[in-house]
Amino acid sequence: MRSTGWKTGSIFAIALTSIATVCGGGYAATPEPLASAPLKPAAGNVRVDFTAPTHATSALSVGSAISTYAGSGSNLIKGPQRSLWRQYLQDLGPMVWRIPLYYHDGQVGSSAGGVHGGDEGAAYIAAIKSIKGTPMIAVGGSTNDNDIQAADAARLVHYFNDGAGQHGGPVDYYIVGNEPDNGFGLNNYLYGGNGSSGFHANVSAMRSATTRRLTIAGPSLVTWADYKFGDFRTFFANANADADIVDFHKYGDGQHLDNLNRTYEYSDAVNWLRTEIGNYFGSRSADIGIQLGEFNYNSSYSDWNDAFYTSRNLVHTASVVGHMLQQGGRAYQYSDNNGPLGLISDGTGNNGQPPGQFVRLPAYWGLSAWTGGAWMRRFGSTMVAASTSLPEVEVYATDHAKKIILINKSTSTDQTATVALVGKDSGTYSVWQYARGMDPGAFASGPQFQPPRRIATDRSFSAGQLQVAVPWMSVVVVTVD
Repeated sequence: MRSTGWKTGSIFAIALTSIATVCGGGYAATPEPLASAPLKPAAGNVRVDFTAPTHATSALSVGSAISTYAGSGSNLIKGPQRSLWRQYLQDLGPMVWRIPLYYHDGQVGSSAGGVHGGDEGAAYIAAIKSIKGTPMIAVGGSTNDNDIQAADAARLVHYFNDGAGQHGGPVDYYIVGNEPDNGFGLNNYLYGGNGSSGFHANVSAMRSATTRRLTIAGPSLVTWADYKFGDFRTFFANANADADIVDFHKYGDGQHLDNLNRTYEYSDAVNWLRTEIGNYFGSRSADIGIQLGEFNYNSSYSDWNDAFYTSRNLVHTASVVGHMLQQGGRAYQYSDNNGPLGLISDGTGNNGQPPGQFVRLPAYWGLSAWTGGAWMRRFGSTMVAASTSLPEVEVYATDHAKKIILINKSTSTDQTATVALVGKDSGTYSVWQYARGMDPGAFASGPQFQPPRRIATDRSFSAGQLQVAVPWMSVVVVTVD
């Protein structure tokens, strides 16, 4: 989180050698499973194996952030467009909504750097729940993200959870602080100092403030990359009894166009973190979640309108979520009201946005490919093995319910996916296409700003195979029944 209305100043993650089981070039969503032989021979150039589950998903798997930035504009609870804003966010369907809040002077307000204070915490939490969202509070400090006193952290929990829930509560999911390595000091965050009581003291106070089971995350470091390995290990060594979720941030790889082809780094991050969690958390390892607490195409706009305002961002967003979920992680975009880095244009006309308009941006539609929202089925409860031989194409799939997401990252080549379905010989399928739009100024009619088009409805298939077109720079969603 940052002190301006859009994300600035994060360190770019650097490219890494793949650490574990990510397929070369990022073209395949997952390696072939090592399980038993398929029920029938795989055919075609895409293979989805509904008999080979990989990881469970949950209500916490996909989300975004309520930035609390509005100024003279609108957001979920502020301004003349708040009803439209709320409807747009509700249309995405149930998601996690991460929000920076802190306790002060008997009230709860924003703990974001540029909007620090106020008494809007209860209104934000109630609004998140009104759109069927799950609130996850990033606990802030007295003057910044991390100078958190244990007594105030406890009072924050009391504020929402006393009496089985008040002020819009209860709230059971919390992140302690935000990016402590960005000037505050990781040692201060962990051990106390610079205004902080320290991670253990803060977590202990929060748990003691309620009889409800709290799920608590940290350390929310600025980025995941190899130069952060030591910081993560320091956190793991000192917080393995306190943290339930390991939270990290990553904003692409600093590449104007090639960020799109480096989303495999998100898989690398989960694989590395999972190994380190196994080394430090002992018997708790299997229960520790991994969440990408903030992601976006880049950490600042940088005049990249051909990235943020085209299907490039839609494809990137859908791919990041896919990589995270396929490896058992969770993915939270940053954020709803964030200028070019937002889900909805803010009406200001700044940074290439349309003045006076509130348009659902490509990142919004990238999330909706997974959540389904008002348009299609939500992702299922189980990720399953999926792979493809098509160049520059990724495929992800879920079971319970059956859903397939095909992503074509190419800038010039259409593909036809012949999908072999292991474990589903016949039935019907429907198809939605997020059509390509590469004109960054076409806010009124550009396909990248529009809902997906349903291009096939309840078509029959047999012999465990179906076929679907996947145009270049597009996302195609298939539901199977």
